[in-house]
Amino acid sequence: MSRNLKILLASAVYLLGFAVSIYVGGWIMLLKPIRGTIAAYTLGTLTFPQLAIAVIKCISSMTVTGLIWCIGYIASNSIYDSRDE
Repeated sequence: MSRNLKILLASAVYLLGFAVSIYVGGWIMLLKPIRGTIAAYTLGTLTFPQLAIAVIKCISSMTVTGLIWCIGYIASNSIYDSRDE
């Protein structure tokens, strides 16, 4: 495989990992639980287990974001590593 193709593929994998990490960590694990908790509180249907799960998701969201980003970064470096030249 040519050098330019490896760089392009590695960049695409890195950007995909970055986008997925922002989606999962930022939207699914941070903003969506906050939005659901606010809606449940407004409707008067908020329960303690729902609140506890939302807090746990919000606390762990940045860890999950970093994990997914690292997986994309490692996959990108396994495709093309500039130290191999």
